Amino acid sequence: MFTRHLFFLRDSMIRRGRFLFILFVAWCGPAAPQQSDPVIEALTALQSMASRLHNGAAGAGPEVAETAAELRAVYAQLLERQRHAGMQAPPERASRQDLLAYIAAFRARLEEQERRRPGSAFDLGRIEVSVTGEPVQTVAASSLDESLYRERNVRVLPEALNLAPGLHMQRIGSRNERGIFVRGFDVRQVPLYVDGIPVYVPYDGYVDLDRFLTDDISEVQIAKGFTSPLYGPNAIGGAINLISKAPVRPLQFDLGGGYASGGQIHSFANAGSRWKRLWVQGGFSWLSSDSFPVSGKFRPVPLQPDGNRVNAYQTDYKTRIRAAWTPNESDQYTFTYANQQGEKGNPPYAGSDPLVRPRFWQWPQWDKESFYFIANKGIGTGNYLRARLFYDKFNNLLKAFDDARYVSQTKPSSFTSPYDDDTQGAILEAGSRKLGRHTLKASFFYKDDTHREGNLGEPLRSFRDQSLSAGIEDTIQIGERTSAVAGLSGDSIRVRNAEDFQQGRVLPFPRNDLWAFNAQAGIFHALTSASRLRFTFARKTRLPTIKDRYSYRLGQAIPNPGLREERANNWEAGYSHLLGRATLVEAALFLNQISNSTERFFVQPNIYQLRNLGEARHLGGEFGLRSNLTRSLLWTANYTYLSRKNLTVPAILLVGTPRHKVYSAATWQLLPGVSLLADLLYESSRFYQNDAGLFGRSGPYTLLGLGTNIQLGRRWNLQAGAGNLLDRNFFLVDGYPEPGRNAYVSLRFRF
Repeated sequence: MFTRHLFFLRDSMIRRGRFLFILFVAWCGPAAPQQSDPVIEALTALQSMASRLHNGAAGAGPEVAETAAELRAVYAQLLERQRHAGMQAPPERASRQDLLAYIAAFRARLEEQERRRPGSAFDLGRIEVSVTGEPVQTVAASSLDESLYRERNVRVLPEALNLAPGLHMQRIGSRNERGIFVRGFDVRQVPLYVDGIPVYVPYDGYVDLDRFLTDDISEVQIAKGFTSPLYGPNAIGGAINLISKAPVRPLQFDLGGGYASGGQIHSFANAGSRWKRLWVQGGFSWLSSDSFPVSGKFRPVPLQPDGNRVNAYQTDYKTRIRAAWTPNESDQYTFTYANQQGEKGNPPYAGSDPLVRPRFWQWPQWDKESFYFIANKGIGTGNYLRARLFYDKFNNLLKAFDDARYVSQTKPSSFTSPYDDDTQGAILEAGSRKLGRHTLKASFFYKDDTHREGNLGEPLRSFRDQSLSAGIEDTIQIGERTSAVAGLSGDSIRVRNAEDFQQGRVLPFPRNDLWAFNAQAGIFHALTSASRLRFTFARKTRLPTIKDRYSYRLGQAIPNPGLREERANNWEAGYSHLLGRATLVEAALFLNQISNSTERFFVQPNIYQLRNLGEARHLGGEFGLRSNLTRSLLWTANYTYLSRKNLTVPAILLVGTPRHKVYSAATWQLLPGVSLLADLLYESSRFYQNDAGLFGRSGPYTLLGLGTNIQLGRRWNLQAGAGNLLDRNFFLVDGYPEPGRNAYVSLRFRF
């Protein structure tokens, strides 16, 4: 007994020591997350230049010439990234006062660009709460710029989102899908938008983020907890908005391709043209892989031998064309057509729990066709009307086979299940900045969802929901440095049709219409020109989906038509500070108090029901650091702490998220045109619940990656690198191992 205690104490100390060592290396060494935003870097540099010029002696001292040269260098860097805010190049010869005037104008333009990002982002697609107070700006939503995930060769959306603090990757192993947790809320509770238009699947509210490629995404907006009422319903934990690319020059091209482990091949092409009153943009993306490599440390099981993951193939391609007419500076009318098609395998369970029934599934069809129209009409000075009209068509096909040969479908567990979903709707928005210190916005949201299902040989069943939401938001300029935001919204879901299939007959399910109300408020204060402070509160709700209430989940679940809405009180305190010329520090503390929490309740192995299990709590903090340590070395880092607890039934664990996450990266400009990137991701253990209902705990893991970017002339860029260099064998949910050591190479051309 004493010996066992000694071994337990030793192992515990080793685990804690390893975690502390990883934290120490991540924070003290040049290994940390996301690259600094070039606009933030430029703003800090401009602030320093202005300070030097103000403090210098009168006349044309040496600091004037030095500042002019530095100013031209900053402008050139922003010009290369198309973030120069429409400014003309700085003068080569200028007086101290001329430079101060230019810097002041440049800073004003960049601060406005940080809020709206004209050109590189799709302005009409933005939904944001932004508060501008002199002399700095406070924004309630964070963002990932394209440069962050592009230089890491990130091809799919969940891997891009995983770069941000407060976000954790989610693996839905039984469906071979990946989602994301935002401060503990999953993709049902954090809806996905493209240019402000909801794109989650009508049936279940989920969306497989692996199906969304990053090649035509200019920016990713992430709202956490404090989410604008203009988003519409169900943003209980936040929202993710993808901003599409738009052309900025008369003619531009961006194309490339590459190869990665597992036989992965990708290619993309984006082309656009902008004239005075018209612009067009078209794009194509393709990603195909045979499998992915399993770690060499994985212990083989009958359904998963050494080597590549079984039945883990995928093919996705997307085409999109967009055209916009801009008759004047305040008006724009945009039409978008997008066609997204995919297929994938579903790797079988590769764990050791004998109660889990392996699934032999393939998805030969995961298709989505979209039509969007977005219009913005300026009314006088400071007023606008905006409309977003959308229609989405989803066609999915799932095939369940008898065994791992994926040929026959003779057993009772085998089937062919087509899904036919469509959604249509409109979002109307109006705003005014002509109310003194108030900026008022209001919106109306309407969405009509239809889901049709029925295995081959069965009658077709249909389900239809209508969602309504109305919201209002007021931004109040309290003082020179202080602003406040208040918002209210009401949401409803009306069940138009819900059909059950029992003993060969189609019967109606009970209907249960729901209403919910939301309220939020926040205060934003600029302590100094470099420090920002915010306090926010948001009362948010999520209405259950069709699948939540009515699905048997292929024999694994019992429907619950009486499921109620989830509610959350989201509290946050945040702080950011610019240190010197090139270092940004950010920190946030948050508390999410959740009632009517919807969780799986297993009535027996492999059979569960979604129930409102009572109260839950998410408590945590985030810390981020971005710094140019030297002219050639960029260091970024973030840390997330998250504690989730089921307060009503502590024995039912909240699964899927680690308590600690560290992401760290360093970029070193080795030579002109040659840079090296090293990154580290550490996550502590997380609880999971497997398909048989068994709770367990995955082990902590550390992933190391290396990459290089080589600029070949002005137009060509070559990337190569490797991930999971230590070939760590790890999983996020029992029985579904993640990729082992892998490598990639890609080539890109821009004009």
